[in-house]
Parts: sequence; C-alpha cells; structure tokens
Amino acid sequence: MGVCPKTPVISRSPSDAPATASETPQVSAVPVLAEAGLVVPNFAVQSQEERQARQMIARHRQRLDWAMHLPEFEPFFKEGLKELSLPPPRRGIGLRGLVDSMMLEAKKDLLLWVLTRYRGLLPGVRACRLAEGWGVTQNDLPWIDPDVPLSATRWPQFAERLQIAIHREHRRYKEAQERLYILHHDLPEKLALRLVYDPSKRADAVQEGCLGLLHAVDKVDTGEIPFANYAQQWITRAIRNYLLGERFPVHVPVNLASQLLREASHATPATPAPLRPERTLLQPRVPLDTLATSDDRPQPLPDESTPSPRDLLNRQELLRVVQDMINQLSDKQREVLVRRYGLGAGHEAETLMNIAQSIGISHQQVSMREKRALEKLGTILRPVYREMYGK
Repeated sequence: MGVCPKTPVISRSPSDAPATASETPQVSAVPVLAEAGLVVPNFAVQSQEERQARQMIARHRQRLDWAMHLPEFEPFFKEGLKELSLPPPRRGIGLRGLVDSMMLEAKKDLLLWVLTRYRGLLPGVRACRLAEGWGVTQNDLPWIDPDVPLSATRWPQFAERLQIAIHREHRRYKEAQERLYILHHDLPEKLALRLVYDPSKRADAVQEGCLGLLHAVDKVDTGEIPFANYAQQWITRAIRNYLLGERFPVHVPVNLASQLLREASHATPATPAPLRPERTLLQPRVPLDTLATSDDRPQPLPDESTPSPRDLLNRQELLRVVQDMINQLSDKQREVLVRRYGLGAGHEAETLMNIAQSIGISHQQVSMREKRALEKLGTILRPVYREMYGK
C-alpha cells in the first residue's frame, strides 16, 4: 500500500479575473476606496474572520478545479450541463472555458453528477489525490492503492465516500461565503450611489452589484489585499454592464454594446460611424407608460388582416347565437337553410333546383321557405348584432 501524494496547489487561471474589454490593473494594498469615502475603516485591514473565510473559499475552489480538470471526467461535462439545465458552451467560449468560469455552486453540482455517471478505470494515483484532497483517508478506504487502478466494482463505494466529503466541505464553503458577503454587503449600495445618477435605476443596479459581489467571493484568493478593494472591481463592472445594457431597447452582448457606443462617441461629421444594421440598436427605448402625442405616427402592425381579440369573441358569440336560432326554426325551414348554405358538417352549398328535386317540391316552394327562414333569423339577430358591433 503506497502513500498518496499531497493534492497539488492550483494557481488561479486567467478566467478568475473580471471579464473586461481591457486588462484590469493590479490593485495595491493601499485602501483605494478610502479616498472616495466608500469603505468603513475596518475594511483597510483584514480581520481574522475575513482571512479564515478567504482561506476556506480558496481551498474549496482549488479542490473543485483540480477534480474538474481530470481528463477522465471531461467527456461527461456536455451531457451533465444539459441534465442540470446549466448554460451550454457558446461561440467564443469552449466547454473547458465554460466549466472553468462557472460559479462554485454549479461546479459542485456538475462534479457530483459526473461521480454518479462515471464507471471507467481511474488511475490509482489520481484516485488517491482526489480522495485525500477532499479529506477521505485510507482509514475510510483501506483498499485504495496509488499503484492499482480503481476498478469499476470499487467505484460506487469510492464515489459515495467522495460525495459525502464534497457535501461536507461545500457546507463549510457556504458558511464562509455568507460570512464574507455579510462583512461587505453594503459595498454594492455605496458603489451604486456613486455610479448611478438615475434614482429609478439604482435598485436594479444594487442587485447587479450584489451578483458582482458573489462572483468576487467565489474568485477570491488568500492574498493580503483587502477583499473590499478586490470586490470593488467586480461590483463596478457588474453595475456598469447593467447601465450599458439599459442604453438599448433589447438585450445586447456587452462586447457589441461597448463597440457600438465607442463608435458613436468617436463619430464626427468628417468621419461618421460605419453604417451597420447593429446601429439601429442605438435608438432610444420608449417606456410602455409613455403617452403618444399628436405628432407621433403609429407604425402599422406586420399583419393588418389579423382580427382583434374582441372581433374573435364577437364572431364566436354570434355563431353561437345563430346556431341557437337555427335550432328554433321549423324542420322544413332548417333543412332548406342547412342545405342551401352548407351549414352542416360535411355539407356543401346546394342550388335551389337540387334541393327542390331532392325534397320533391317545386322551386318556388323552396325559395319561399328560404326567404321566411332568413326573415325570421334577421328579426331575431338584428338587436344582437347591433349590440355587438354598434351598427
């Protein structure tokens, strides 16, 4: 029985940095936010509680990242994303990059899903590192050996032990996440007051800033830079992206929105912005509660032949009333109308001559029955029609 080597320390990848169009400069240990009057004095120096929470979160992220980089697990990611209803890879971001950029909660769910589906042979060295990284010792799995691959028969027991350990460590991570969030929960509101000038947008901006704070919590490391300085980058970016999206009447990707606004701001009469279909997105949005003025010309609907819901209801009601009225006619009158206008299911309209020959009466008699039936229907339906359509 060999000794399992220690879990390697994983350095932060470039995906851990905030997604910006330009490279974000490194923030020094100088309390940058203090100059703007945004930070409570105890943010300048890390408290013991903050340091412990950061260590717990960074250790949990390193364990998840190492497990998610096992080549044996990667073939299961695409199916797992679909089963867990997680966002799939999109253009410009591959499967590997998507998994690396996911929140820790989503990474944990995906790893647990893979552990329940994997049935292959895992090399003994990787099995030992994986187990020891999550605190599973040889006392829990005495048969594990770095020199012997993990067999399919042993895998269910190994996966069950590992899942218990992952759930335990994830609970500790959630406690650390909550502590770190509560320590800095007022940062989104302070930054929103500084960045958002429209009072009607501040509430939504604060919510976006809270999401940025959660991203900062998940990506934090164990360095000496105060967390408030690091979180400011994420919160500011989230609020500015929200404000950027508010400039367009529809959802526009951040990169495209930045490019369009940059071209519009640099455009001059001598060098106008390029004429592209995307530039129509710069048209200002019109709130739904805005009243139209006499100068506004309503745009026609794409399909003007489509009846309104009111007309559909009136037509259905009218058909129902007509059917009831037809049932009140005499049998002879009803038969003539049904056959003359094809009212019954599967019936086609017939001529007066055909109806007369079929019934065995003269053409004039059929015409008279039709006339009397229509007059009776008209007398009954005229007030109903006038009530529905005002005519």
